[in-house]
Amino acid sequence: MSQILSSEELKNQTARFGDVLKPLKAVIHGPPTSGKSEIAKRICRHYGALNVSVKSMIDETLEELRQKITDAKEQLATRAATRKTIKDQGPDEEVEEEEDEVDEGMDVTEIETEIEQYEEQIRDINSLISQSPSGKLPDDYVVRMMRVFLSKDRCQSHGFVLDGFPKTIQQAKELFGQAAEVPKELKGTVKGRKDAGEADEGEGMIQVGDMIGNANASIIPDFVVSLQADDDFLLQRIMMLPERSIQGTNHDESNMIRRLLEFRNSNTADNTVLNFFDEAEIHPIVIDITEEGSTELECILNYLYNIFGPPIPGFGLSAEEEEELQKLESEQKKLQQKTYLIEKQLAEEAARKEYEDKMEKWAETMEKLQTEEEKLLVATTEPARYYLMKYVFPTLMKGLSEVARLKPEDAVDYLAEFLFKENPEGKMFDPSYTRSGEDIIKQHEAVVHIVNESSK
Repeated sequence: MSQILSSEELKNQTARFGDVLKPLKAVIHGPPTSGKSEIAKRICRHYGALNVSVKSMIDETLEELRQKITDAKEQLATRAATRKTIKDQGPDEEVEEEEDEVDEGMDVTEIETEIEQYEEQIRDINSLISQSPSGKLPDDYVVRMMRVFLSKDRCQSHGFVLDGFPKTIQQAKELFGQAAEVPKELKGTVKGRKDAGEADEGEGMIQVGDMIGNANASIIPDFVVSLQADDDFLLQRIMMLPERSIQGTNHDESNMIRRLLEFRNSNTADNTVLNFFDEAEIHPIVIDITEEGSTELECILNYLYNIFGPPIPGFGLSAEEEEELQKLESEQKKLQQKTYLIEKQLAEEAARKEYEDKMEKWAETMEKLQTEEEKLLVATTEPARYYLMKYVFPTLMKGLSEVARLKPEDAVDYLAEFLFKENPEGKMFDPSYTRSGEDIIKQHEAVVHIVNESSK
């Protein structure tokens, strides 16, 4: 496990051993899904540096503020408990000495003021994020927070790798300072910085007229890596990603196109953050990830390791530790994939079961509706049914039976004539009613006679 050195300890070690102990400070720049986050993570692991993105910086800053509030409140509680204990013991010289020791340092009012300041900072950050349509802090606020974060002992002793920040020239100028001409006396030194051991009072601050004016030299990167690829390649890479790695991210097609457009607009040939570093003589290391041999992560990392040089002894992981960690990560990915497949299968089974249950309930509901409709239909048609059964069906059934038995050529006409004849209330077939009625009756009787004779 590596030990975090303070800034003063690091300066002393650097003055003794030179640039051999100089921690890595780098910026990884590139379009969305170019792999810069994975590269930054692996570089940090190799060199023992801190992986710094805007999100991680904000999260760590908020967590640090919360921890300071907790520590301050514990300090107040401890003081109150100690005072109570001293008070309960009564007046005594030793007790008075203990009370004097408690009073040393910050008083209660100062501690409470600090707590209020920390809480106000947290409220400001959360308020700005919630008020922003994009859910992000304003650039100037991010730059100020980043400048403070990179100046802390953790970043200064172990170095850092900035993942995707700064994105624009304006952000770079506000973070590192305005680029200016390199004085002759600084040319030939490492990135225009003063050599170790030559720092005077105010070391770490490069004045206007130096390589980067009004900037804290301790946060200026030594290396800038630019990953480059065309949009078609990046979109194709997104399409090849497994669905589980895209879920819950902004790597879907619509967000990807939007982010690519934003990146291209802020990184034109004449207006790219890389120009800032070029002017500061921190010439970017350009890697085209679409070229053959550059698509493999290990090839890119080995190329960068050769440029960056070896890590500070004890800072990064050893080769054995790196290999073991990669094995663990590989096993973890396999386990995650297996877990994802199991969860997907369970989700599909649950969805199918839910669908079947819904279909079963739907069928039951439809059956009930059909039964209710039939009952309603019966209740609605009962008067008509009763009427037909009493006045129509008795005669109609006789006629149908005769038609079935005689099988006349014109069955419908015969049935109509039969119904007229059998009408118990009518007089149309009374022989005295009309001549045609009498003829019809005779024809009917003749047909019946013929049928009866033929059936014998």
